[in-house]
Parts: sequence; structure tokens; C-alpha cells
Amino acid sequence: MPGFITTDDGGWSFSFENKPGITELPDISPSDPNTVKPPNYLSKPERWRNYTDMTLYELELLLRKFFEKKLDDPKWNTQSAFYRRSTLGMIYEELYGVKPMPTDKQAQKRMRRLTNLLAYYSTRIQKEGSVRGKKTNKKIYTLSLKRYQEKPPYSLRLRMEWLTKQGKVPCWQNMLLPKDDLKAGHARNPRTDENMRKRREDAKRRYNEKYNRKD
Repeated sequence: MPGFITTDDGGWSFSFENKPGITELPDISPSDPNTVKPPNYLSKPERWRNYTDMTLYELELLLRKFFEKKLDDPKWNTQSAFYRRSTLGMIYEELYGVKPMPTDKQAQKRMRRLTNLLAYYSTRIQKEGSVRGKKTNKKIYTLSLKRYQEKPPYSLRLRMEWLTKQGKVPCWQNMLLPKDDLKAGHARNPRTDENMRKRREDAKRRYNEKYNRKD
């Protein structure tokens, strides 16, 4: 695997070779991390783990291609979040064309990475609710095209390709670890988050009143 990967995908490509204005980068393929020395901006263990995680890299490539298709979907480009709500399993099936099986170790590994990615690309995570008119007790992710358009890739390997496309050199400032800190039951927008809190409290109150329970 030469350099930092040259990708040709759906009409857009990345290459570290013969790129004007870009300093040539060293070959730090993850195939044998003990024989290479990462550049300074990848020298911290957690950054190196992210960069060398090929499952994460390949999964985010698929996810960002999925987002790219949705840019032309009028249902996704409305203020309503109805069509942007999905469960973890629904997104996995959308990306791979099959349902993730509990006995499939590779699928379960991808699902763990996908959990991080969906938290990164979502504006809200519900603990349960309704998706496309069907009730579910699984987490519901409200995906965001805006975050896809404005946020750099979660995978640092993929981010390098993204930066190169823009003619930028990777450095400490643009290779910071991503934050996937959106928790279930919360939203990024403070007003939405407050509304979610009130609904939880109302639901708890009604439950206690129905079964004569004290808080």
C-alpha cells in the first residue's frame, strides 16, 4: 500500500504524488507499525490507532458516499428530520446491503466503529422512539448533511486525503482527534436538548401517576 493511499472513487480522487504545493509525506502504512516512524502530528498513540484503523477508514468511506448521494435527495434536504432518522442496524444494512449478524465478528467490529461515526455525524440521539412510523427501543440517530459538509472526516487517514484534495498539508491543527461525544438522549442544539429533557420528565411523571409510584 504505497504512501497514504491513492483513491479514485466516484469521480473524485486523491493522490500525494505530484501534488503542487504539497510536501511529500513519508510512507507510514499500518501493515507493520513497528518499522515506521509516524510524523509528529500522528505520534500520540490514540492518533496513531485512529490512523491505522482500516476498518474505520473503509467504513467512513462508505458512509460519506452515502451522505453524498443524499445531497440530491429532496426528502433529506428539508427541515423535517423524518427521513434522516435511522438505527445503527438500518445504516449498516444501507451501507453493506445485508443485516449485521450477531455471529459475524467482522460485522460486529464494524458496528462498534459505526456507533462512533454516527455519534459524530448526528445532531440528536434518541434512546428509543419511532423511525419511519415504526416504534423501536433501539437508539435512533438523526443524521446531518450539514455536519457531513462542514466537519472533517473522523478517520485521520481519510482526513489526510480530504485535506490533500483541498491542497492543505496535514499538521497538528487540522489533524486533531475527532469528538464523538454526543450521548443517547441528547441533542447538539440546546433548545432541542431541553425539549428532550422535558419530554423524558413528562413521560416519567405519567408513568409514576399511572402506577401510583413515588419518584
